[in-house]
Amino acid sequence: MSFSVIITAASRRVALIKSFKEVLKNTGGNVIAVDYDMCSSALYFADKYFEVPLVNDANYTDKILDIAKKENVKLIIPTIDQELLLWSKIKEKFEKEDVSVSISIPETINICSDKITTYNFFKKNLLPFPKSFIINDLPEKIKYPLFIKPRKGRGSVDSLKINNKTELDFYINKVKDPMISEFLDGDEFTTDAFFSKKGELLRCVHRYRLVVRAGVSDRGKTFKNKQLTEYISKISHLLKLEGAVNIQGKIKDQKISFFEINPRFSGGIQLTIASGVSFAELLIDELNGKNIKPDLFNYEDNLLMTSYEDSLFIDGNGNIKKNIDNR
Repeated sequence: MSFSVIITAASRRVALIKSFKEVLKNTGGNVIAVDYDMCSSALYFADKYFEVPLVNDANYTDKILDIAKKENVKLIIPTIDQELLLWSKIKEKFEKEDVSVSISIPETINICSDKITTYNFFKKNLLPFPKSFIINDLPEKIKYPLFIKPRKGRGSVDSLKINNKTELDFYINKVKDPMISEFLDGDEFTTDAFFSKKGELLRCVHRYRLVVRAGVSDRGKTFKNKQLTEYISKISHLLKLEGAVNIQGKIKDQKISFFEINPRFSGGIQLTIASGVSFAELLIDELNGKNIKPDLFNYEDNLLMTSYEDSLFIDGNGNIKKNIDNR
């Protein structure tokens, strides 16, 4: 069956665009990228691209629905935190137009988007998570170092290690609506997980975040860990998740602790794809009604990713100049 896919807020998500293009290349379907910024590099790797308003614009979803109807779109992939709750709430509206949106339910988005709510969820379900506080709950005696970040922030913006009370007093007033946590030592990881529409965990790939720039993994390496996989499976039974989700934490001396759940594709999904697990293929197979069975350990272990800068050059007509690889 031939149909197209929309990737919202395309920005720099070139790997995600390429992954869907690879899956759809022999079907006649297109990968359509949308963004409000026509300088977003990922747009020029899509089969088609469109300019849309910002997510908080009243015309945002109507514009995308109009594109979906004209371009035979059957699947929409929201990609940024600011739009997840909106898409979760209007999912049924698009489903009535025979357009599926890969997104978790609003209750799940609300738990994941507020880091204190995430902490309370983990605490309630006896899952490892650093002890965390809002300003009014900070104990008088507290052990340093600490970690501070916005309760509803994104990426690594205003996420800082706090070494003493002087730094804490300063950053409490600088960081908007902060959460303060015990500082975690150890190796930082992301688990890219894929959940069925019914919330069943179908795939998960663990990867260390060796170098992180602007909240996105610049270098990473896949690894396998049975206990971590069991934790992810437990989370899947407690929290209704759908589609691509990334779960972050740290490991030290085999001790695992989580600190974040993002119910969307991760910025480092290219390493998961390279390890042999295509979430794009899973989404298309699911949409086509295929029965997908869980397979949680079948990916390349110890695969290293190291990223580099590259550039696109766009002429006055909006076309990529020759000799630039846009495949």
